[in-house]
Amino acid sequence: MRMMISSTPVTNQCFNQPAENSNTEFFNESDTAFYENIKPQLDQLKKDPQEETISRILAYSKSL
Repeated sequence: MRMMISSTPVTNQCFNQPAENSNTEFFNESDTAFYENIKPQLDQLKKDPQEETISRILAYSKSL
């Protein structure tokens, strides 16, 4: 199992802010609908990230 180090502090203001209180004026209806559709999966990923999912995200970000 690999250990990951994050340079983002946990005390980041956005980290603990509930999504309902975030500023949504920059999102249109399709953005909001997409987010609401994937929100349960994102919440699960935040609570219990799986190694394979993390690897896929990292591989995708390296391909950009």
